[in-house]
Amino acid sequence: MHKITTDDLVLEVELGGDTPETVENADAWVSLPDGTRWSATFLTYAEVGRIMVRHRETGESLGGRYFPWGPDMVIVSAPGVREMLAVATELVATGEHLHTLRRLR
Repeated sequence: MHKITTDDLVLEVELGGDTPETVENADAWVSLPDGTRWSATFLTYAEVGRIMVRHRETGESLGGRYFPWGPDMVIVSAPGVREMLAVATELVATGEHLHTLRRLR
Protein backbone atom coordinates (compact mmCIF):
# COMPACT_ATOMS: atom_id res chain seq x y z
CA MET A 1 0.00 0.00 0.00
CA HIS A 2 1.35 3.41 -0.98
CA LYS A 3 0.15 6.36 1.11
CA ILE A 4 0.41 10.10 0.43
CA THR A 5 -0.82 12.69 2.93
CA THR A 6 -1.54 16.30 1.98
CA ASP A 7 -3.34 19.10 3.82
CA ASP A 8 -6.50 18.27 1.87
CA LEU A 9 -6.61 14.46 1.85
CA VAL A 10 -4.91 11.12 2.38
CA LEU A 11 -4.58 8.90 -0.69
CA GLU A 12 -3.86 5.20 -0.24
CA VAL A 13 -3.13 3.22 -3.40
CA GLU A 14 -2.85 -0.56 -3.69
CA LEU A 15 0.14 -0.99 -6.02
CA GLY A 16 0.03 -4.73 -6.55
CA GLY A 17 3.32 -5.53 -8.27
CA ASP A 18 3.75 -2.04 -9.75
CA THR A 19 5.83 0.90 -8.60
CA PRO A 20 4.34 4.27 -7.58
CA GLU A 21 5.65 5.73 -10.85
CA THR A 22 4.28 3.05 -13.20
CA VAL A 23 0.97 1.88 -11.72
CA GLU A 24 -1.86 2.06 -14.30
CA ASN A 25 -4.62 0.06 -12.62
CA ALA A 26 -5.15 0.56 -8.92
CA ASP A 27 -7.74 0.50 -6.22
CA ALA A 28 -7.42 3.55 -4.01
CA TRP A 29 -8.97 5.15 -0.95
CA VAL A 30 -9.35 8.86 -0.29
CA SER A 31 -9.75 10.01 3.32
CA LEU A 32 -10.81 13.60 4.01
CA PRO A 33 -10.34 15.79 7.10
CA ASP A 34 -14.09 15.59 7.81
CA GLY A 35 -13.71 11.85 8.48
CA THR A 36 -15.29 10.64 5.26
CA ARG A 37 -13.58 7.92 3.25
CA TRP A 38 -14.09 7.27 -0.45
CA SER A 39 -13.07 4.51 -2.86
CA ALA A 40 -11.80 4.81 -6.40
CA THR A 41 -10.38 2.60 -9.10
CA PHE A 42 -7.89 4.46 -11.27
CA LEU A 43 -7.15 3.22 -14.78
CA THR A 44 -5.11 4.77 -17.59
CA TYR A 45 -6.44 4.90 -21.14
CA ALA A 46 -3.76 2.37 -22.08
CA GLU A 47 -4.85 -0.04 -19.35
CA VAL A 48 -8.48 0.16 -20.50
CA GLY A 49 -7.26 -0.78 -24.00
CA ARG A 50 -5.28 -3.75 -22.66
CA ILE A 51 -8.29 -4.97 -20.69
CA MET A 52 -10.52 -4.72 -23.78
CA VAL A 53 -8.00 -6.69 -25.86
CA ARG A 54 -7.90 -9.36 -23.15
CA HIS A 55 -11.71 -9.45 -23.16
CA ARG A 56 -11.69 -10.01 -26.93
CA GLU A 57 -9.49 -13.04 -26.33
CA THR A 58 -11.51 -14.41 -23.39
CA GLY A 59 -14.97 -13.52 -24.73
CA GLU A 60 -15.80 -11.31 -21.74
CA SER A 61 -17.84 -8.13 -22.26
CA LEU A 62 -19.26 -9.36 -25.56
CA GLY A 63 -15.82 -10.19 -26.87
CA GLY A 64 -14.27 -6.89 -25.78
CA ARG A 65 -16.90 -4.73 -27.47
CA TYR A 66 -17.56 -2.69 -24.33
CA PHE A 67 -15.94 -1.78 -21.05
CA PRO A 68 -18.09 -2.08 -17.92
CA TRP A 69 -17.84 1.20 -16.05
CA GLY A 70 -17.99 1.07 -12.26
CA PRO A 71 -19.46 3.72 -9.98
CA ASP A 72 -16.03 4.75 -8.67
CA MET A 73 -13.97 4.31 -11.83
CA VAL A 74 -11.69 7.19 -12.78
CA ILE A 75 -9.79 7.18 -16.08
CA VAL A 76 -6.48 9.06 -15.92
CA SER A 77 -4.28 10.10 -18.82
CA ALA A 78 -0.94 9.10 -17.32
CA PRO A 79 0.32 6.36 -14.99
CA GLY A 80 1.55 6.83 -11.46
CA VAL A 81 0.41 7.69 -7.98
CA ARG A 82 1.24 11.39 -8.45
CA GLU A 83 -1.25 11.57 -11.33
CA MET A 84 -3.86 9.82 -9.19
CA LEU A 85 -3.18 12.27 -6.36
CA ALA A 86 -3.59 15.26 -8.69
CA VAL A 87 -6.91 13.89 -9.94
CA ALA A 88 -8.19 13.02 -6.44
CA THR A 89 -7.23 16.49 -5.22
CA GLU A 90 -9.12 18.10 -8.10
CA LEU A 91 -12.18 15.92 -7.52
CA VAL A 92 -12.27 16.94 -3.87
CA ALA A 93 -11.56 20.63 -4.55
CA THR A 94 -14.45 20.86 -7.02
CA GLY A 95 -16.83 18.64 -5.05
CA GLU A 96 -16.97 16.21 -7.96
CA HIS A 97 -15.89 13.39 -5.63
CA LEU A 98 -19.46 13.41 -4.30
CA HIS A 99 -20.66 12.07 -7.68
CA THR A 100 -17.59 10.22 -8.94
CA LEU A 101 -16.25 8.28 -5.97
CA ARG A 102 -18.03 5.80 -3.72
CA ARG A 103 -18.49 6.91 -0.13
CA LEU A 104 -17.46 4.26 2.37
CA ARG A 105 -18.09 6.22 5.58
